[in-house]
Amino acid sequence: MKRLIFPATILLALLLSACTNYFQVLHVASDAPCVTTNHDVQYKSDDCTISYNFWGNHGTLSFDLQNNTNQTLHVNLDECFVVINNHAFDFSQLKVKDGDKEFSNNTVSIPAGAYRHFTCPTIRRDIFELCNVEVCPDPQTIQSTTFKNEESPLHFGMSVTYTIGQNTTPKIVANNFFVDEIINYHKRNFEQTHDDTLRICNEEEVIEIQDVRSADKFFIEY
Repeated sequence: MKRLIFPATILLALLLSACTNYFQVLHVASDAPCVTTNHDVQYKSDDCTISYNFWGNHGTLSFDLQNNTNQTLHVNLDECFVVINNHAFDFSQLKVKDGDKEFSNNTVSIPAGAYRHFTCPTIRRDIFELCNVEVCPDPQTIQSTTFKNEESPLHFGMSVTYTIGQNTTPKIVANNFFVDEIINYHKRNFEQTHDDTLRICNEEEVIEIQDVRSADKFFIEY
């Protein structure tokens, strides 16, 4: 009798075809001095502040770059890179934009105290298949797996080269991240919310906040 042997990619495709309304949530950690707030993951130095919010389907590397100096900060796009699992992509290759507009020059200038928004591509298209986490978990079951930096299946980051004012000596800031936890959720669990209070001027308003949502996470719907 012949045995049928399926490659891992075909087996995963068959499993996913039987799944609907599931979400893989990936938590992002950093080996850089970044701080996570309610709104963003932030790197700050005397020269600049870089703010990320990874949350979204497939994740987003888009970021705000603020000039903290009292001179104009010049970003050299030819020397800026996104690195995903050691694979480097330059900004022009990824068609990184200024918001929704394409950059027209190789050097982007940011006035003192101002910022620019850089629109970048998504981080990850496909889910990870994990031995100890069900691909299609029961709503009553939430399983997770954690990773140390060196064990993580996904490392990614940003390298930005810039100069300040009339100084032609380039500086480089590199923010490196890795996934340290992965959880597969049924839609019912993924969409759970809790009430929170938002104060606007002198009035308080109760709003619903998604439990799993955070600036240092992103998800992949499957």
